[in-house]
Amino acid sequence: MSPKSANVVVIGGGVLGTSAAFHLAEAGQDDVLLIDRGPIASATTPQAAGQTGYLNVDRFARKFGMYCIEFFENFEQRTGHAIDFRQCGSLRVALTEPFQADLEARHKAAQQLGHAVEFLSRSQAQELVPTFDPPEDCRILLIPRDGYVEPKSVAVAFAAAAKDRGVAIETRVEATGLQINGGCVTGVATRQGTIQARSVVLAAGAWTRQFGQRIGLNLRTVPVRHQAFVTGPLAGVLPRQPIVRITEPQIYVRQEAAGLLVGGYGYRPLSFDMDEFDATFEIRSLAADPVYYQQLHAAATTFFPSLGDAVVIQERRGLPTISPDGRLIISEPGGLRGLVVLSACGVGGIDRSPGAGRLAAEIVSGGQPWIDPAVLSADRFGDQYATDGSLRARCEEIYAHHYHEVY
Repeated sequence: MSPKSANVVVIGGGVLGTSAAFHLAEAGQDDVLLIDRGPIASATTPQAAGQTGYLNVDRFARKFGMYCIEFFENFEQRTGHAIDFRQCGSLRVALTEPFQADLEARHKAAQQLGHAVEFLSRSQAQELVPTFDPPEDCRILLIPRDGYVEPKSVAVAFAAAAKDRGVAIETRVEATGLQINGGCVTGVATRQGTIQARSVVLAAGAWTRQFGQRIGLNLRTVPVRHQAFVTGPLAGVLPRQPIVRITEPQIYVRQEAAGLLVGGYGYRPLSFDMDEFDATFEIRSLAADPVYYQQLHAAATTFFPSLGDAVVIQERRGLPTISPDGRLIISEPGGLRGLVVLSACGVGGIDRSPGAGRLAAEIVSGGQPWIDPAVLSADRFGDQYATDGSLRARCEEIYAHHYHEVY
């Protein structure tokens, strides 16, 4: 039976919610309770590719990314729990001049940080990734600190570390709403009863917008389907080869076991209203878009010819949340105290989870945030995208140009 009260309740046991719980405990918050309607990391989190990528031209994103990559590099030291983090590096590939200029800007940013990144020739890239067939006139930037992690392991480790520090975790507890009194959140309604709380962190993934609507909040975040596939073993795939990200077709390819994991953006983007699903819906039962997979497979095979004969052994699809500018939403909504919204992972929840959890915990604790919270404010859109139609169209557009404008 879940507790009747807590100092802070975190709704959601995915990678963002578990990171928030850990960082709350680290910040000295006591009597923290995390609840989820299913097991830990049972929704979109395990469907992710788990890739990390910290090197951004945007100074805000770079500062945020630096905290995250340093956290992953020292995860066991920070939390007491190991994760499967493979710092294999990444190749960023640009085919045309506008995006080649972006690589130059990233290279300059790395130099300012004192980080060793370098442009590679076509043959050098193929030595690192033998199955990769880059065009002759492309530009390729090697970023050694990038990597990937088994996604579920991150949420599980955050949850275990939070529990070590006194956080209570209750699974199979479904939150159904929030209690409000005098402009303050005072509790969380669940199917087992009400949990009184001084603060609530709402990290409900694809269902975050629906929670807001129930209390009159128009949160600008919607879930958009993202899909990827994994092949069986392929000749030439190396155990620690770098991730390959190709900007123009918006695809990423990395090693998975002895095969390849392939994902991409801009292929038939589709957002969802979670109220259209029944109460028993689970992310793992999300219907596939076969045309998306066909288009993604065709685009990737141009650069990885061995995919043409590869056997697909797994399909992944989830519902990451997107905002109208592609940034996270981490803040108290205006006019409502005690609620911190933690959403809009932007198909990068694993990568961004350390920084997201830290900022959410700092807002709850009332301390000085390590970054300007206004950048990620839930209220930053003003009256824009106030209707579901305009919001969903904009977020689908952001997803469709993920590598071009955001990442």
